[in-house]
Amino acid sequence: MTAERDTKFLDLFIEVTKAITSSLDLHKVFDLITQKMPEILNVDAATIRLLDASGKKLVLKAAHGLSQTYLNRGTIDTEEPVFKALKGEPIVIGDATQDRRIKYPEATKHEGIKSILVVPIPIRGKINGILRLLTKYSRSYNQDEIDFVTALGEQCGIAIENARIFDELQTQLNYFEVIHEISKEINATYELDKILDLIVTRLPAVMNLKAATIRLLEARDGKLKLKAAYGLSQRYLERGPLDEEMSIHYLRQGEPFFIPDAKKDIHTIYHKEAQSEGISSILAVPITFQDEVIGILRLLTAEIRYFTDADFSFAMAVAGQGGVAIQRAIDYNLIEKSD
Repeated sequence: MTAERDTKFLDLFIEVTKAITSSLDLHKVFDLITQKMPEILNVDAATIRLLDASGKKLVLKAAHGLSQTYLNRGTIDTEEPVFKALKGEPIVIGDATQDRRIKYPEATKHEGIKSILVVPIPIRGKINGILRLLTKYSRSYNQDEIDFVTALGEQCGIAIENARIFDELQTQLNYFEVIHEISKEINATYELDKILDLIVTRLPAVMNLKAATIRLLEARDGKLKLKAAYGLSQRYLERGPLDEEMSIHYLRQGEPFFIPDAKKDIHTIYHKEAQSEGISSILAVPITFQDEVIGILRLLTAEIRYFTDADFSFAMAVAGQGGVAIQRAIDYNLIEKSD
């Protein structure tokens, strides 16, 4: 009997692993996991949640077999079973409608959920998310079944990481191509406004941003002056100067600066304006020419976003290329005026 059970588990393990490693598209991997698990393990639903870049908040990445109303019930980060799973301990909830550890008992009851198995998803040796299997009937799990699903959780982590690496490589390749295109376009003109507008309009589309701005340092007084903007209201753009913001100090030293939430970060001063405009995260990078800072490029998002290393590198590369083209255009215009 044990041999038959082990053979069944092995067959299931191979089938799930084969399914979820068959794609390097991250979104397809998420969907495959949540669709394949219920099919093979005879459960009604499955969800995957991963920690965001801050490592503090779980974000729903995929779900199967559950209503949108249930999925929108609220965060589950503080539920004890979730907390323990994030510590590496699989948890079985026999009756979710009666268990005090469940944060939304009414929503759970309305959805018809009875039993829940929560297992950790390790990625790069750290618990980075949870896999939840849900049934609409009472179900118990023996230790062999828990160990089996936990092992599948580890395979999920491997599949997710492989897809994530592929996704990052694709992003880097796309960024490389865009840098080449932008460089050709901005170096084909001596019109400063055209150069600036091209940068602030191309980056939001490529990086999925809300907006972008460029400010240049005035030669007369060293103050930052807005020269180009995209995706922002005139009211927000006229909120006031940025020279006194703490972040500007670091940028003047040639360092990029990341602001997770402009609505409350101590390094920004226009919190109410950011709230009204719907701005969350800001990545600001210095625009340089021959190691001298001549301006600042700011990239703004509507949602909290933790930029990747590839994002930082891309923004810095564009700012570097832009710095050369901007200074060349400024110098050309000076020569033109002097003739």
